[in-house]
Amino acid sequence: MIKENGRNSGGVSTEALLREAYDLERRRLLMLAERDEPQGEYRFPVFGEGNVSAHALLIGEAPGAEETKQQRPFVGRAGKQLDELIAIFGVSREELYISNTVKYRPVIRSLTSARNRTPLPKELAAALPLLRREIELIGPRVILTLGNTPLKAVCQIAGVAAPAIGGAHGKEQTLKIGACAARLIPLYHPASGIYNRSLIEVMERDALFAGSAIRGTR
Repeated sequence: MIKENGRNSGGVSTEALLREAYDLERRRLLMLAERDEPQGEYRFPVFGEGNVSAHALLIGEAPGAEETKQQRPFVGRAGKQLDELIAIFGVSREELYISNTVKYRPVIRSLTSARNRTPLPKELAAALPLLRREIELIGPRVILTLGNTPLKAVCQIAGVAAPAIGGAHGKEQTLKIGACAARLIPLYHPASGIYNRSLIEVMERDALFAGSAIRGTR
């Protein structure tokens, strides 16, 4: 279906179709929670937010503790770093659509706490249909992947080999996913700058390039 001014060719709003897709995922995760509760916070998924007619789609790995608490993507420490990069883009956050590959927080639990973990291959595979649906509905002209996991996911959906983020960051290639032909620009995950301050200059340079691509679609 082709989106025109927030509606697809059948006249249904993109918001409504996204809500439908998110509701299906919520039901899947609730069923999963009954069998596999210790592995993830399935009862509190965090779905995408932003402008459904956005020219740019940003995709992270998975929500963290603060995102799960606030029910919004990228609002914790990594979210603050992302906001700084978005400022370099030269656009507002409200002009973008921001989501994650996996829509719940994968965790490793102990008796006293839970900490984030990278999604397992089977979890990533289960998340791909919804991510593909998001891309097809939003129809972005630019896709910014934030870190290795979303880069692998988007490339897998497109049926191409995924490069390593170390060599691919700040460069672009064109991908086709359904009717969506988009410029893919891999970026380091915003949290990378928290743990490795030497990456900040590289991330800012990549953000300048990504911003020029986004502004060029206006």
